[in-house]
Amino acid sequence: MTRPSPSSPRRLDGRAKVTGQARYAADLADDAANAEEKRTAHAAVVQSTRASGRILAIDTAAACAMPGVLLVMTHLDAPRLKPIQTLPGGELGRFLPLQDIHLHYNGQPLAVVVADTREQARYAASKVQVRYGPAEREPLFALDEAHAERPEKVGAGEPGVTERGDPDAAFAQAAERLDESYETVPQHHNALEPGAAVAAWDAEGRLTVHTATQYSYGDAYALGQAFDLGLRKPFAEVMKSGEAESGLDGKVRLIVPFTGGAFGGKKGNLHPLLAAMAARRAGRPVSLELTRRQTFSLMPFRGGTRQRIRLGGNADGRLSVLMQDALIQNSTLSNFIEPVGEMTPKLYACEHLRTSHRAVEMDINAPSWMRAPGVAVSQFAIESAMDEWAHRLGLDPLELRLRNYAEVEPQGGQPWSSKSLSECYRLAAERIGWNARARGIGAMRENGRCIGYGMATAVYHVAQMPASARVRLNADGTAVAASSTHEIGQGGATALTQIAAEALGLPLERVTLEWGDTRLPYSSLTAGSSTTLSLGAAIGAAADQLRQQLAERAVKDAASPLHGLPAESLRLHDGALQAGDGRREKVSELLRRQGLDGLEAQASTASQIGKPVFGRGAFGAQFARVAVEPLTGEIRVQRLVGAFACGRLINPLLARSQLMGGMVWGLGQALFEQSRLDPRNGRWMNADLAEALVATQADVPDIEVLTIEEDDRRGHPLGVKGLGEIGVVGVAAAIANAVFHATGKRIRSLPLSPDNLLDATFMPRAER
Repeated sequence: MTRPSPSSPRRLDGRAKVTGQARYAADLADDAANAEEKRTAHAAVVQSTRASGRILAIDTAAACAMPGVLLVMTHLDAPRLKPIQTLPGGELGRFLPLQDIHLHYNGQPLAVVVADTREQARYAASKVQVRYGPAEREPLFALDEAHAERPEKVGAGEPGVTERGDPDAAFAQAAERLDESYETVPQHHNALEPGAAVAAWDAEGRLTVHTATQYSYGDAYALGQAFDLGLRKPFAEVMKSGEAESGLDGKVRLIVPFTGGAFGGKKGNLHPLLAAMAARRAGRPVSLELTRRQTFSLMPFRGGTRQRIRLGGNADGRLSVLMQDALIQNSTLSNFIEPVGEMTPKLYACEHLRTSHRAVEMDINAPSWMRAPGVAVSQFAIESAMDEWAHRLGLDPLELRLRNYAEVEPQGGQPWSSKSLSECYRLAAERIGWNARARGIGAMRENGRCIGYGMATAVYHVAQMPASARVRLNADGTAVAASSTHEIGQGGATALTQIAAEALGLPLERVTLEWGDTRLPYSSLTAGSSTTLSLGAAIGAAADQLRQQLAERAVKDAASPLHGLPAESLRLHDGALQAGDGRREKVSELLRRQGLDGLEAQASTASQIGKPVFGRGAFGAQFARVAVEPLTGEIRVQRLVGAFACGRLINPLLARSQLMGGMVWGLGQALFEQSRLDPRNGRWMNADLAEALVATQADVPDIEVLTIEEDDRRGHPLGVKGLGEIGVVGVAAAIANAVFHATGKRIRSLPLSPDNLLDATFMPRAER
């Protein structure tokens, strides 16, 4: 078990953030203006108040007459855009703004007002009048099975149906069966930093955009394609090769400073494109900051789901079959479908299994990736069903999981690269006092409240994406690692600097990481808990190339103490090339003697990506203790304990923070978070921080994070699996299961609101 250690470096960007020195996208408006020697203008978006139909007329006269207003851009005079083909997720693959009169959702951008100040632009936007024509059909705002379609692919290309064995026959023959449905509601990100972009065109037609994104190259290609800037390399090839098209930064450049929260919601957004369109029309830099309310309709969210879970097996609890059928909220504009069944085949050892997806295309803005996509909602359903199965059979819920423990990867049959889930179960159960609880339903009381314990399994995939990095060693003994990766608040900049320092054999304070600019080598998107592995592997590959270059120079240099040694036998350590027999030479001395101020290397990891030999996954166990007020149905989570096994931990302190933050998010998913859609007009009704409830300090209980460090070098030489998202997975199910233990009330939909528990005062007799 690992704990935060004094040796874990603190966040390298921490001081800048807490002192206000860190600059975010909207803070860089002056930089864009100085580059173009023109004052930055400000933009505001006019949105539709209907979800379907068409625009008959837009009256901009009143807005144009207001002080400071420079222009009002509509579909009549907006730049004409070309189709965009980039990453799945969001609207840009199917919808380009301000190109025609057709309405697709409530909140769709219809015009952009550009003025001298933000306040002038927003006030003028409120004066734009739109006249609408009737819709050709009745819009759809409900998750209606009659309109569901079966997709061939979901997520980033996973199959829409996964099957092994003969699940239908196995379920029909099972001695014990469970067949229940579970629901999750839409959720919006509500990151601290709303969507923002500052766009500027220079005299040669080059576009520069400062924006908050988690995929700088993806957004750069989207802009380059939309404005037909001469990009020729297909974006799918860029992603596969991990290398951008030569000369990209001479056409379009994205500068990505700190990003104030993302987790799926900040990539492929409309607002950078709108800012660039407005800047082209205005002939000067334009800053566009979305209001909080606008982020609900102009940025993506997690769609709602309805899942049917069927379990079958014997009275001893061993599963023979698991079936999961997901109905998913989608949009007519989205090319993304929540991959609900992605991790289900890897969970438990059962011979027969099927996961399937159906999607309903509604007249709403497009849902997309959100933290632990698919798995966060899937595990609520699967782990709630497992708890029901356990109680129905009279088994301890933890014992049930252990009886169905998958010693090998169930779908492919490969051995795991590493798996410490059983140890996670043991540690977390011990810490929360699982075996000391009264097992009877409704048997525990404290100060008039009903007390309950619940648990769930956490799981998440291991992802490595092709990426590139450049590493430079300087003659003064310092080093720079460079990649266009993103710091979205997860501590990635610190962890990657640590990896660079380790690979180069230098102390951390001698290494600098450059990030957040498409003039730097290609970075994969910061998502899927993949950044540390994907970019760390690229940094490691570049560092190894650099070591080889230095070693070859040293062994050929007669003045070097390493002269004549095999180059492959030398390693970098403490600023020097070192041989196994103790001979060494400082890198700075070698470079100076050869008249070099530095040496650099760049590497791509595309060749590392292939079919895995081992099953890989990050695992964890979530345990909760809750107190329920029987008269009001109020739920208070008193303790959360999570134990996680996620490979090697580059920085245990940052890992603990990431996991704890995920557990807080899971608590919010369980008790508070829901985005409510008006069924009459398709508008998000609680689109603000007053009514879009999230967990705050008073809601968060004692949280304990336990980590088990694994040797996962069989999976990858770095030994890293990724842990950014697994913290949220399973928390909602653990809390729901604890509520059942406390009250006997089984809640199969999120959030677990008090009105769902009002009849919980009629408790079943305690079973001891």
